[in-house]
Amino acid sequence: MTNEEPLPKKVRLSESDMKTLTREELCTRWKQHEAYVQMLETKYADLNSNDVTGLKESEEKLKQQQQESARRENILVMRLATKEQEMQECTTQIQYLKQVQQPSAAQLRTSMVDPAINLFFLKMKAELEQTKDKLEQAQNELSKPEGIGTVPEEVVTSETPPFQPMLESFL
Repeated sequence: MTNEEPLPKKVRLSESDMKTLTREELCTRWKQHEAYVQMLETKYADLNSNDVTGLKESEEKLKQQQQESARRENILVMRLATKEQEMQECTTQIQYLKQVQQPSAAQLRTSMVDPAINLFFLKMKAELEQTKDKLEQAQNELSKPEGIGTVPEEVVTSETPPFQPMLESFL
């Protein structure tokens, strides 16, 4: 329809109109009714096509969003796998460093076999035993009633640390 033609209106016929109107008038009204029905069908078809077009556009947008989401998911899954692999490598490296850091029994034995280190340990052990003996004597003296015994001076006022003479011998 063009803009010049008036829009058809709904035709209403009562029973009295059907009896009183002539055949030509009824045909004219029938044609008006047909034009009105045609206009309604055209509007319905336009609305339907618009709805279908809108639905198709929505479907396309949703498909694009789904593809984008799937792509993002794949990227995130790949990043997660990379991070897990890095974490596994770090764990392996930490375990290796822990093993390397702990000396084995063979390494400890070889360090004790070294004569200088062995001599140093033996002197430290002897000095430790002397210090323990002196401590025991001092405790015995202190546990005696007053006036029975005196505490040796070297136990009471020991100005040199226990390992200093041995360290000086190495220097």
